[in-house]
This record gives sequence, structure tokens and C-alpha cells, in this order.
Amino acid sequence: MNQLVLTVKYRKNTGMLFSPAEIFALYLYGIVIQGGDGTAFSNESMRFYIQAAQKEVENFFNLKLVRQFIFKEKLTYYRADYWQSFPILFSNYPVNEPVSLTGRFNNLEQISYPTQWLTTHQNSYGMFKRRVSIVPTGTAVATANAEVILSGLTTQLGSQHFRMIPDYWDLQYITGFGIDDMPMDLLNLTGKLACFGPLNIAGDLILGAGIASQSLGVDGLSQGISSTASATNAGYGARLITYEKEIKETVKRIKLVYDEIHMTVV
Repeated sequence: MNQLVLTVKYRKNTGMLFSPAEIFALYLYGIVIQGGDGTAFSNESMRFYIQAAQKEVENFFNLKLVRQFIFKEKLTYYRADYWQSFPILFSNYPVNEPVSLTGRFNNLEQISYPTQWLTTHQNSYGMFKRRVSIVPTGTAVATANAEVILSGLTTQLGSQHFRMIPDYWDLQYITGFGIDDMPMDLLNLTGKLACFGPLNIAGDLILGAGIASQSLGVDGLSQGISSTASATNAGYGARLITYEKEIKETVKRIKLVYDEIHMTVV
């Protein structure tokens, strides 16, 4: 019996919000990006721009788009936080679900809180806050080195004489959005940002790389064609300007929805 063996390259769990085909369908519809030798714009190149756009959005709003596990985030211990109040630790990213909180002197584990004591909260927009509260619940106790060293919320053993211990806490938590829960405004923002590189390349190739106009004359007859490309303007400049304007307006509206006001006391 004859057999047909197919070798197919595929990707799994790439963490990208869009596939190259989705970008062309949603944001680059009607635009063909093709080189002078007839080769089309590769999916690998489009993936690069998508990943770069995702990283740019993450850096601007100081969050992680795709749901992921933060393995170890170092936080500072301040003694004043544990006197006459329950401590609140402030994380770099929104905390969807706290996993563990461990106190260490360098690599020596000193204390570990039960997961049941770690709580997080959501704001009025449904966004998780960048904080973890330590509130004793139930009969759980924190243990270290298989010995009970904390029952109830008290000052850390051996650290009550220090006002501040840098990098004392190791916090592990889940952050980011699920694929089905990804906010549409962040999706739309990422898609538009991913188009700037491909649109600039496509604009240069409308009539050929570096060519803004062409003309042909035969026996007194002539015909010319030109594009919007020039030394200072891209071929698809109108679409680029529109996307740029929409991005600025969107960012202005949602900046404080996904980020927080950062204050520093000197």
C-alpha cells in the first residue's frame, strides 16, 4: 500500500495574542506585501512584530498580558508594617492568585506563610491589584524547616531588631489574562502596534524599493503613475497616521485602568 508522509511545522503555546493571518485579516486587509522577486512577507517576520508589540504594551502598562507564573519576586521587609496592623506587600504586577510567600536571609529560609493567609483584591474595573495582604485565617500555621515557628501574626523571629531587610520576601503568584478573558482594548492596541513595521515595508514596495513614481513614454505617448511614498512619507502613511492617532487616544483613556499611580517619597 502506498503511503504519503507529510512533515508539517507547527507551533504550540507561543504566547502570542494574534497569529500572522489574523493581523492581515483584521488590520492589513487589502494590503499585499511582496518583494521584487515575488516572495511574500514571511510569517516569521510578522511574528517578530507581534511579539515586539506585546512587549511594548506590557512595558507601558507594567503588566503581563498572557497568564503566567511569576516564579520569584523579591520584596523588602519593613518592620513598621508589622506593628499594630496586618502587613500589605506591593508586587510589580497585578496578583491574580498568590501562591507562596517565604522570608529568607539570603538563601536561608526563615519563615513561610500558609497560602490561605495570602489574599488579593480587584478594583472596580475588575483588575487585580498589585498587592498581597497577609491576614490570618482559620487554624493554619506557618512552618519553616518542618517546625512550627509562627502561630498567629507576629513579628518575624530574629528580624524584630531590623527596620529594613532588603530582598527578604520571595513572592510567587499568578498574573496576566486568560485567552478568553483578554481585554479587547489591549488586544486592539497590540494589533495596531504590530502593523507599523509591516506597513512601512509595504509602503516602500508599492512601486519598488525606493521608488515613489514611474513613467513610460513611447513615440510621443507617455503614462505615469505615482504613490504617496516620498523621501519623508510612507506609502501607507494615511493608515499609519490613523493607527497612531487611535493608539494615542486609547492609551490616554485606559492608562490608569491597567496601571497605577506611582509615588515616591524622598
